[in-house]
Amino acid sequence: MTANKNNTEIVILGTLHGLHRNNGAYSFEDIFRIIEEFDPDAAGVEIRSEDIDQPKEYLSKYYPYEMIETKIRFSSTFPVYGFDWLGDEIKNRLIPDDYFQKHPVKILESEFDADTIPEKAYFEKLDKDRMLLITNKTAEECNDGRYDASCEEYYAKFAAAFKGTKYQPITDFYRKRDENIGRNMISIIEQNEGKKIIFLMGMDHRVFAVKNIRARFGEGIKIKELEI
Repeated sequence: MTANKNNTEIVILGTLHGLHRNNGAYSFEDIFRIIEEFDPDAAGVEIRSEDIDQPKEYLSKYYPYEMIETKIRFSSTFPVYGFDWLGDEIKNRLIPDDYFQKHPVKILESEFDADTIPEKAYFEKLDKDRMLLITNKTAEECNDGRYDASCEEYYAKFAAAFKGTKYQPITDFYRKRDENIGRNMISIIEQNEGKKIIFLMGMDHRVFAVKNIRARFGEGIKIKELEI
């Protein structure tokens, strides 16, 4: 895609996964309404490309409801691509049943949750503060950039605090996942030049996706904000 073109329009919609069930201000149906109102030519969801065509029974074991339902509801209207990444060791393979139980990063996350190190209280407070930005908030409020900024700050501080410790692989994996998600989203954009594309992703990934896409395309595409 050439940098001087500005006819590709995208929406990057941060979603709350299971939290939508108890958020009357931003429900699952609000997600599907936003998709319909944007009227895209294509969509991308937080499902791996290897898994996007798998049956619902398989997808439900590993992916959030709104990602699966978007594929089911809209794939007959426009193409729905998968852009997630969950590890090089399962590239071009289906996810093994015990993959997440045995994944070293998931094991480390469990150890961190049980740890009593002093730094943990600080990050728990940061996490609670940023969650207030999306608790009982509308789609527009969740996606207005405030949570993005707090999320970027949280992960930068977490990476700095635990650099060189046994927990560094956690942030290394987060960074690698966001980099791969960004590359996959860019590929989808390049395949759909001049079209309207909506991407659905967990809120914590949104800020990094925007940065990766801006780094690749600059002002060559339009990232549309939700309108209140």
